Amino acid sequence: MKDTLQKLLEDNQGNITQAVIDEALDYHSPKEFFEDLLQHGCQSWMISSLIYYKDTHEFYEKHYDEIEDIRCQLTDDGIEVNIPQCTDLKNFYAWLSFEQRAYELHNELEMDGR
Repeated sequence: MKDTLQKLLEDNQGNITQAVIDEALDYHSPKEFFEDLLQHGCQSWMISSLIYYKDTHEFYEKHYDEIEDIRCQLTDDGIEVNIPQCTDLKNFYAWLSFEQRAYELHNELEMDGR
């Protein structure tokens, strides 16, 4: 799986998928990374680059257009995004977009039998 992620990294520079791949490759096992993230989410603080508001806000600003694309795609797919009351929206959308790209990447890897 590491080799496949390395190849995918070449085509995903500067986007959210790159951030997901970087974290997966830094984890002790990419397979376990996806399992842990999809089960516990970013709120588990396992994503070292998205723990502090300062970092999630920076991620949000850097990837705003892609985050909006993800938000719109989820809406178009009929997926209701429930935003908790009294939450930091930049943090919420940074985590949501990271988790969504991880979910998509995981599904892609599973479908290809990687």
